[in-house]
Amino acid sequence: MSSAASPDSQQQLRWAIAGLGRIASSQIAPAIAACENSTLTAVVSRDMDRAVEFARSHVTGTSPARAYDDYAAMLADPAVDAVYIATPNALHAGQVVAAAAAGKQVLCDKPLAVTLADAQQCVAECRKAGVRLGITFQTRNHDGLAEAAEVVRGGGIGTVTIAEVTMSGGRNLPRGWRTDPGLAGLGTLNNIGVHAFDLLRYLTGSEVSEVAALTGSEPGYEVDTTALVLLRFAGGTLAYVNANQSVPHSRDDIVVYGTEGRILGRNLSRPGRDGRLSIITPDGEREFPASSRDAYRRTVGAFADAVLRGHAPSPAGEDGLRSVELTTAIAEAISGRRVVPLPG
Repeated sequence: MSSAASPDSQQQLRWAIAGLGRIASSQIAPAIAACENSTLTAVVSRDMDRAVEFARSHVTGTSPARAYDDYAAMLADPAVDAVYIATPNALHAGQVVAAAAAGKQVLCDKPLAVTLADAQQCVAECRKAGVRLGITFQTRNHDGLAEAAEVVRGGGIGTVTIAEVTMSGGRNLPRGWRTDPGLAGLGTLNNIGVHAFDLLRYLTGSEVSEVAALTGSEPGYEVDTTALVLLRFAGGTLAYVNANQSVPHSRDDIVVYGTEGRILGRNLSRPGRDGRLSIITPDGEREFPASSRDAYRRTVGAFADAVLRGHAPSPAGEDGLRSVELTTAIAEAISGRRVVPLPG
């Protein structure tokens, strides 16, 4: 590694953030500051003034992080152990590969890449360099969902037959680079839908075997703003996902139906929410409050812990690759108006 000390000899992972937009400012930098095992060491933006201001606004140590306007120069900093990549989607792959070559650990915002070939290269290069690669599917860290996954995978609700996830950012249409297919790839599917797909994989412990989908776009948009997706899982589960940025009062719920029970997460599929989780098994029903307000901090902290302890992160780069495989198939299903199988 390029850092002065290997991460497993430290008590804190020293982070750099690449891409200083809304998520970096409102979620990632505060999450790093809130984690005892993390500190913000560097930030990088094409605009040096922006980098300096961001560093001054998010101090996690005794002094502001170093500001860079050159990604390669930041990667050469020996005080950086890990990079959080929050740039436009089309830039992720090149930056992940460069970080791996520099010996930096990588936590990448979703999607890992906008093409399958690029996602495969990201995973391969991180594996070759011996660095950890994680993906920000923070939904796994919403209250109670780890327990729900254990119940489902352990057969607590019997054989899972149907699952449904609704995810919406409210009537909050894509803006900026997210409206450009060249930078964003897909629209709402990449903004929101990928979280639902990963959550279903996580809850069921199964992979998608085939998909069909319909999308809609608001007038003037080249990317999807509403997506309805049907999925069949290898284990036999049929699932439905409603991912949209077009309705103002969405019910962001998660439902998993089994032959002997049910999991229901009310207002729990999106971050920053207060909801409830109900678990019905043959032994009865348990219902309790559940929050997703701490999901980003948990995600950052869990990745840092994985690096510092030398174990695989969850979600890992392979989860990001499976996600890109799925969205590639969904795009094919949309354009071809057909059901598309995925490789086993």
